[in-house]
Amino acid sequence: MSSQGAGQPLADSPRTTWHRLLRWGVGAVAATAMLWLSSPAIAAPADSPPPTAPLEQLQALVQPAVVYEQITWTGYVYDETNKGYFTEDPFTVSYQCTGFVVNPDGYIATAGHCADYDRTVQDAILSQVVDWAYENDYYEATPSKETIATFARNWRVDGADSEGTPDLSVSVAYGVSVSGEPTGKELTARVVAVRPPGQGDVALLKIEAEDLTVVPLSDNSDTGVGTEVVAVGYPVSVDLVTDVDFNPSFKEGTISAKKTTDAGSLQVYEISAAVSGGMSGGPTVALDGDVVGVNSFGITDEPQAFNFVQPAQTMEEMLRGEGVENTLGPVTEEYRAGLNAYFAGDRDAAVEDFEAVLQVVPSHQFAQEYLQKAQALPASSTSPLIWVLLGVAALLVLGLIGLALWARGRRAGGMPPPVPTPAPPGSPLAGTVPVVEAEPVAPAPTAPPNGQETGAASDPGAAADSAASDAGSDDERFCPNCGKQHDADAHFCPRCGQPL
Repeated sequence: MSSQGAGQPLADSPRTTWHRLLRWGVGAVAATAMLWLSSPAIAAPADSPPPTAPLEQLQALVQPAVVYEQITWTGYVYDETNKGYFTEDPFTVSYQCTGFVVNPDGYIATAGHCADYDRTVQDAILSQVVDWAYENDYYEATPSKETIATFARNWRVDGADSEGTPDLSVSVAYGVSVSGEPTGKELTARVVAVRPPGQGDVALLKIEAEDLTVVPLSDNSDTGVGTEVVAVGYPVSVDLVTDVDFNPSFKEGTISAKKTTDAGSLQVYEISAAVSGGMSGGPTVALDGDVVGVNSFGITDEPQAFNFVQPAQTMEEMLRGEGVENTLGPVTEEYRAGLNAYFAGDRDAAVEDFEAVLQVVPSHQFAQEYLQKAQALPASSTSPLIWVLLGVAALLVLGLIGLALWARGRRAGGMPPPVPTPAPPGSPLAGTVPVVEAEPVAPAPTAPPNGQETGAASDPGAAADSAASDAGSDDERFCPNCGKQHDADAHFCPRCGQPL
């Protein structure tokens, strides 16, 4: 089939018309959407993250899981030389530590030395006995304190029901109001497990609580030299110069080195963050809020900070040994999702997540605060004008499609076919109604005898050749669909586009 000559007009077929209407409608919808997106007057506002410092985000993630710990040892001191107890009342020493929640059902991680009866605790109790013996003339010879201190090797510290070990009591307090408990209220904790410093320096406590906010433990696979960390805890030195409260300190630093202790059996991380007394047992976290280590010990009398943390996986090993899982729980997951949405500027998602937290834990202080902050974010709803424009365009497209389908249906079965245009005399074509002048009907020829046919009329081949010759000699043709006259070499009807 040869290509059509330039300038030859073609009429649309029903299928072509329907396709053009559909393309036009889709183009209208696309143009409407592009108009909305490109117009600053009606474009939907992008999420606008609030201005926050990275440390603020980290504080929001970690602080609800950090607890203040009060460790108290109580013992009766027995004098082996004089065969009796110094006093009827026990001697007590107290220490301050930090812990963090590792399971929503009240499991708290801390340092092992915070719950271990070691030489430090024993010396602190015996030192009190030396002072008491000196001040109360326990010895008739009234020796000096230094001399009395030498007698301590003959003293024994007992508990109320145990010999050689004082009684331990642990109280914890939340730094923020969570789980229905106000800030600073003492909650009794029991010691589940302890590993002393020579065995990993971690301990696990348990309080009666549920739906607590948890911090996840890192697997330490990406923990290395240069990792930015923040050590969290309650330093005693700060409380000596400021009003006592339950807001922990956040000390920034990096991991300076990986070291080992106890003849290479235990790994520790050296960190540059300043960790002081009272922060023991607190979490050292990466910038994503995951715990990379437990604050363990430092080097005294050093002008620079040399502090060490036990890897989080040491704590994870203890949890597995006690059948405890470091799971976040629904409250923590909703809370963290709310924080992520808030810091991304997604107002609606943040409000929904924080409200979900408060439905379970109405006293969650941080969820309350960040719900208010989220509600103050700019609304991120889409401009209603775009929905009106898109709706109108969509209805227009549907209307055009429906009209085209209706027209096709009418043409295909609901309407009679168009009346073809009469063709001139002498040019009959298939599908046309030629106009011929009435002629008398000749009688049918009589077959010759013996079955012999005579003349061109009796020869089918000759008749076909004659008709083809007559058709080929004509210079004009007619469309079999609409009857429009066309040139002999045309390939499409100039009126309806029907192939010829």
